[in-house]
Amino acid sequence: MNINTLSKHPIKNITANNLDYYYIEKGEGETIFLLHGFPDLASTWDETIDKLSENYRCIAPFLRGYFPTAIPADGDYRQKSVATDIHEIAKQLGIEKYYVIGHDWGASVAYSIFNLYPEHIKKGITVAIPHPSVIKPNLLLFWKARHFFTFSNEKKSVAVAKKNDFKYIENLYRRWSPNWKNYKKTSDLVKATFRLENRLEAALGYYWTFNKTRTNKALNAFYNQIPTIPVMTFVGKTDGASIFKPFQQMQKTMNSDFRLVIHEDAGHFLHNEDVDFFVKHVLEFIRK
Repeated sequence: MNINTLSKHPIKNITANNLDYYYIEKGEGETIFLLHGFPDLASTWDETIDKLSENYRCIAPFLRGYFPTAIPADGDYRQKSVATDIHEIAKQLGIEKYYVIGHDWGASVAYSIFNLYPEHIKKGITVAIPHPSVIKPNLLLFWKARHFFTFSNEKKSVAVAKKNDFKYIENLYRRWSPNWKNYKKTSDLVKATFRLENRLEAALGYYWTFNKTRTNKALNAFYNQIPTIPVMTFVGKTDGASIFKPFQQMQKTMNSDFRLVIHEDAGHFLHNEDVDFFVKHVLEFIRK
């Protein structure tokens, strides 16, 4: 598969934590790292980069395991581990301070970056995922996030995801963002990469690792730390993958520099469903 077909923007290469990393880069000025989630690729930020790169240097890595970035031999997909990848990329590129935007698993990675490297992060932005400290188990959450149960089983999840040409993956887009009409371009590209050897397994590895480490007290204590940097979180009211209450709770538990942005019609892929809305709020937040 030609990597240049993955994005409209230039794709570059670097080694970070002994992994061959690929990333989209465009623009000059202060740096913004943009981190994708599942089922997705770095190109999820293409339209956002179109606008932000007018005034900022945008770097969107294909996270470890996602084509064309290397698959870690040890199968480590902990958010904390991926967070060190991102900072290592910044370090190698000579970037001392930077902004971070993360969606889905990228948001979970972003929360880890905020706590690992607060002195290097100017401001942080997360999309569609609340801070781990406010996520409390309940029946509605179990129902909306039922893909976690589907993907937690290493043997069965691969078969489920691959069945009928990734029909389950296709359904996630419709369920999570019911008002997003143009999702097919994204889902088709993602499915094409998942057809490559071991790439679906690598993407599901984030769920497998989460399941294996969910009772790790030390790791959970780290994830639950409240960031000290300014944070803004986006949530779409029609997000079929999450519930609204934890986001509201963040307004009480996060630091005084926290801001919650609610979109009445968008879902899980809010940044693609309403790019202008997303970029407007991002710019307001990082410029204030």
